[in-house]
Amino acid sequence: MSLQIQKKLMNVTTFFYLMRLEKNFNRDRRKVKARQNKNIRRLMKAAWKIPFYRKRFEENNLRPEDFKCSEDLVRFPVLTKAELREWMRELYEQNPGKRDLWDATSTSGSSGIPLKLYQSQREHAVANASWIRILMSFGYDPFFGKMISFESSYRDTKTKRDSVVQKLGILQRRILSEKRCTDDGMDDVIRELNEYRPDLICLRKNCIVRLALYAQEHNLPVHKPKWYIPVSEMVDEMTENILAKTFGAGLVDAYGCDETGSCVVKYPGRKYYDICNDTHVVNIYDEQNHLADNGRMILTPLYKTDFPIINYDVGDLASSFTCEGIRYITKIHGRLNDMIRHEDGSESSVLELRKIPNGITGIAQFRYVQESFHDLRVELVRDPKDHTYTDSQIEEFFREQLDRLYGDEFRISVTWMDVIPPDPNGKLRCFVCNIQ
Repeated sequence: MSLQIQKKLMNVTTFFYLMRLEKNFNRDRRKVKARQNKNIRRLMKAAWKIPFYRKRFEENNLRPEDFKCSEDLVRFPVLTKAELREWMRELYEQNPGKRDLWDATSTSGSSGIPLKLYQSQREHAVANASWIRILMSFGYDPFFGKMISFESSYRDTKTKRDSVVQKLGILQRRILSEKRCTDDGMDDVIRELNEYRPDLICLRKNCIVRLALYAQEHNLPVHKPKWYIPVSEMVDEMTENILAKTFGAGLVDAYGCDETGSCVVKYPGRKYYDICNDTHVVNIYDEQNHLADNGRMILTPLYKTDFPIINYDVGDLASSFTCEGIRYITKIHGRLNDMIRHEDGSESSVLELRKIPNGITGIAQFRYVQESFHDLRVELVRDPKDHTYTDSQIEEFFREQLDRLYGDEFRISVTWMDVIPPDPNGKLRCFVCNIQ
């Protein structure tokens, strides 16, 4: 089937898989576990046929029949972001006749490590269905509900105009650019929220928190949606209190990543997170890579049998407990994203900074460090296997893009490094502000 036909059928395919996904995460645990186990066996059989994974099986004296449940996955090697990035590149280079049929996307770069991803159209449809299923699980109606959503950091911004279908009250969604969530644009954004009156607000945490604080500081009334989801960053107790004052009690905390899709969700008033066990395995590993209640989150999307991602170390820590073989997450520790600070006291989103590395190849890691109101350092790590552009060409590209964004506000320096070290807490951030 051609790519054009597959894309035209995407909504139909998404709806097909949506009907097959479990809507109630708390039904009979034995049935939940049985369905997860079945999908694990299917995934490992598919992975055995793929050279990249066949090698990982054989190097560890393993076969697909060795994996019957989520606990068995601890025997399989952990997949790092660097390994995933290298495999994705090899697939692209070795399959010129097939890659036009793949769906290409990119991670948001929140870790400072850009990653080009490929998936089949079927996997894309299941990922869409899984996200819609999460929204439905707490009561949102994806067909007749109204949503405010965030601007993607790697896809082109869509038109603000409603489609014919949306004008009929179906699949209503508005995109809100983070670039507008600054001092000058806050009044307009809040006015639009109040006029649109969405049932669900889904924005990046730093953006929705800024909206809440601005409304509180200026005593502005804000429409309280039934639900709101801060994404891309973890929500702590302080943030919950800030958001509740402005948006009410409808906080939904959903977790996932671009590589694996959404897989964990906590509903309003709930003390723990449910895992989408029919589509994912979320294991917790200690420092010795043993199963534990506290440690690193290791994710495996079970629906990705065309481009599997098995035992992926996403880089976050979590606490959890298990009940009748089903794991529940009690706390997730995630990365934080800073804001660019300006001399006039204003701040702006780092969204546009995260977009820049997606426009050029040859970079393995990046980080921006704001040292002062007028000094911005770009730290880069060279991709040793991609020489499409020289160092000077990459530097010039960054300078041009930063000049387009900020003019002569910053003195830009570019530093090439062997590796960008993590923060003391072991995390990597794509933006660091050192202004006190």
